Amino acid sequence: MFHVLKKKPPSLRLVGDDSMEPRAPAPRPPPQVSASDHLYFAARSVAADVRQHVLQYAFVDDRGNVALCAFVRSRLPAVTFAGCPGEDLLVEPLEEAVFAALAMKLCRGATLVSFHRVLQAGLLPMGASELASGSECAWRRFQAVARGRGIPLSRHEPLALNDCLQKLGMDPLETEDAAVRALAIRSLWRKLDSVE
Repeated sequence: MFHVLKKKPPSLRLVGDDSMEPRAPAPRPPPQVSASDHLYFAARSVAADVRQHVLQYAFVDDRGNVALCAFVRSRLPAVTFAGCPGEDLLVEPLEEAVFAALAMKLCRGATLVSFHRVLQAGLLPMGASELASGSECAWRRFQAVARGRGIPLSRHEPLALNDCLQKLGMDPLETEDAAVRALAIRSLWRKLDSVE
């Protein structure tokens, strides 16, 4: 004769049962570390009228993430131009003091990279560029690489960002948007890394 052993079914625990041991939280992945401390940025005048001057700022990290893009009401002097009046913008511009706090936090310890560094850095809020660990100029770097590689440059025409992109076989920008320009400055910088 055979004896059949009956096993007890495993005990089931109900979700929310207090008798369950607390579970340890899932480990968080380590924070991403950028490939470098470069922070690519662009600023442009968007609207100016007799009442206000609005600038658009954009900052892109080395991975290509747009870290900040903002329209900012500025006290910088501006000549009235044929752009849209400030009240026609679809978003309400940030006040300069609010943006300055964000920019200083973002720039602290970063190496700022822009196209025409002196002009662009002059548009940053007071203190932001001083908190950066350094600054680089994509325009100057392109000229140095172009001369070393024999890429023809005209001494009589200004060299714009689109000119640099096209001379390296990259697509020109179709917009003046600051975020698109900051991303293009990053692409140009990285392309120069590969051709140096």
